[in-house]
Amino acid sequence: MVATVACALSGGVAEAQTAATGTVTSVVDGDTLHVAVAPDGHDVTVRIIGIDTPETRAPGTPIECGGPDATDAMVELAQGKAVSLVTDPTQATVDRYGRSLFYVDRTDGLDVGLEMIKRGWSTAYVYSDPFQRLPTYEAAEAEADAGQRGVWGDCNGDFHRTARDERLERATAAKAFVRTYYRRVSNKQFLAAWAMLGANRKAQLRPYRRWKAAYRGSLSTSVLAAKARLSGGRAVVSVRLRARDRDVCSKRVVRQYFRGTVTVAPKRDSWVIVKFKIRKTSGEAPRTAKSRCKPKPPPPPPPPPPPTTNCQGYNPCITPGADVDCAGGSGNGPRYVEGPVYVNGSDPYDLDSDGDSVACES
Repeated sequence: MVATVACALSGGVAEAQTAATGTVTSVVDGDTLHVAVAPDGHDVTVRIIGIDTPETRAPGTPIECGGPDATDAMVELAQGKAVSLVTDPTQATVDRYGRSLFYVDRTDGLDVGLEMIKRGWSTAYVYSDPFQRLPTYEAAEAEADAGQRGVWGDCNGDFHRTARDERLERATAAKAFVRTYYRRVSNKQFLAAWAMLGANRKAQLRPYRRWKAAYRGSLSTSVLAAKARLSGGRAVVSVRLRARDRDVCSKRVVRQYFRGTVTVAPKRDSWVIVKFKIRKTSGEAPRTAKSRCKPKPPPPPPPPPPPTTNCQGYNPCITPGADVDCAGGSGNGPRYVEGPVYVNGSDPYDLDSDGDSVACES
């Protein structure tokens, strides 16, 4: 048996399946192991046939999404375990990096590569020619995909998305989530916006009708800029906001500007808002209730009526004063009036000498 494995390790394509036993001494990553092969315990670097996991140690390649989890899963499945190394006559025995190509089966019958695929930390991988266990591996991959296990759920099935790509996608998704919240509030989609709040945040804002009333009079709230940073499992989205409200007193549209952060936490395949920290930076505060309007000043009092003129019954008017005579007559004034003058009263200046109620006729 040992001689057969030694021959397989020397290179070329095996003509029949061969196997050796050994113990996994260390795990390199999700698809590569070190095995101490019996009976002498010499070390063999094994690249498992038919699987491919996210990278964690490839030179010049960033850590890929799910890579550390795949490595942890392999440690759980194989570290310190007794295994059989099984060749495949359709595959080379050594890859281009000098690693020996084997299936790795535990002595309890578990196919380690197949189990990695079932858990969603590996995909079925054909390097050149299809391998013998491919149909079984593909069926397991389809089940893992359908169940959103491992990388299928955590990384959208992208087994070679880098951790940087993952962080960027999560940050982008968090920004989009916050923008959607404010867009729904602006569009009066209050129930949909309320559903985007976390349970603790809802408890702080309840009742719902009071939270809704705070936004109902607003014309819109726009996100002018957003930038996200990841903090643990959460994302902190820094925002600049512009609120447009109508002043109920002047009827003008009033703009206010705000800065702050909105913290979101993951929930299933999306987010929920768990914290707002927003402060006003500029703008005029709108008056949202008529009770805040200043009362209108009372109208000015009407002008006083013109003083009443005492014409003493004469028309045209002759006001009280020095004696009045008809112009052109024999009287010596000192005031004179042109006739005719109509007299309706006591005629204090004796202008109507003939008593016909018309004076200064000639």
